[in-house]
Amino acid sequence: MVITLTQSLFMLSASLWWPYWSLYILELGVSKTLLGIIFMTETIAQLIFQIPGGVLTDILGRKKMIVLGSILRAVSPFIYIVTGSWQFVLMGMFTTQMSNMMVPAIDALIAESTSVEHRAMGYGTFRMMTLLPMIFTPFVGGLITDKLGVYGGVRLAITATLIIAWLNVIIRWKFLEDTYESGENASSRLEALREIHNVPKSIWTLIVVAAFASLGLRVANQFMSVYAIQVLGFSNTQWGLIMTTVGVVSTILTIPSSIWSDKVGRKPGIMISLGLTPMMYVGFPLSGTFMALAISRTIGAISEGFGGAVTGLEGGSAWLALVADIVPANQRGKAMGLIATIAGILSFPGAWIGGLLWDNIGPQMPFYIAAGSSTIAFLIFSLFIKEPKIKAE
Repeated sequence: MVITLTQSLFMLSASLWWPYWSLYILELGVSKTLLGIIFMTETIAQLIFQIPGGVLTDILGRKKMIVLGSILRAVSPFIYIVTGSWQFVLMGMFTTQMSNMMVPAIDALIAESTSVEHRAMGYGTFRMMTLLPMIFTPFVGGLITDKLGVYGGVRLAITATLIIAWLNVIIRWKFLEDTYESGENASSRLEALREIHNVPKSIWTLIVVAAFASLGLRVANQFMSVYAIQVLGFSNTQWGLIMTTVGVVSTILTIPSSIWSDKVGRKPGIMISLGLTPMMYVGFPLSGTFMALAISRTIGAISEGFGGAVTGLEGGSAWLALVADIVPANQRGKAMGLIATIAGILSFPGAWIGGLLWDNIGPQMPFYIAAGSSTIAFLIFSLFIKEPKIKAE
């Protein structure tokens, strides 16, 4: 309850400006290629901290890692609002990725706060609550940025995020309860990284799936708002309305799909998610009207709602539940960090590739490449992943 409510509060302000983040960085005078390099650099920072975050999650416990990550998350908005250059924005993005060391801790905490039989429901409830603010805030963010401009509107929204982020630090420090204590001594902690080879073989297949899915995401995701506004000529408010629709659809589907996942298994929902994702990417270059683009992005919302989409650092409720089903508690943090890290290493040039394709071939090409990469992820998962007969506690 504590982690869900605080994350929902953070999303209330963050989702005001996230849909316009790429446009904000472009306002600072960068090219599409440099924009891709900036996001690629952010991915590298993400990779640096994921395995340490997973290992420390299993060593220190979930609460300490979440509080530490929350403090770092509260520092990055401060960097954004006191500076006005893309170089310092990159410094803030690096700090944000340091804060994401807490992601394996959050995922593990949710798994250990719910029963095995209702694990997907636990992730789904967390996801639904954190998505609720996105039902209306992207539209409000569009109104703000159309009124104040992208530069002024985004900075105003980031100021609200700064206040809420520090409030979250206080609440999590005072009220969050830990769910796991490793009991490891100092010498065994130094050996933690060497235990990675003990994770189940199916996790390595999931890593390959996540790598192709993440590559597609990185190639195209940061250019979606840019394509809608700069190529198709939509307003910020129109893009915000599309993202609001995405929030409504994915939120409505989250709980029913999570219940379904707990009843029939994780694989069907993940297959639906991975199968719909290429359709969304192809829809962007084929769209010429507001309605066509809205339908394309809504297909992506359905994918997200079924809980099997891979979104960079992690996946949806069904994906996370499958990982938790495979990996025992004493390896869960490391496994979740491992998936994010290796998949990230294999996909980190994605945003740079997307920028190069945009500047040198055309704005449609990143979306075609993303569709191809995500199709490969769907095929590998469908053919080679089997659910465990006995779920890990």
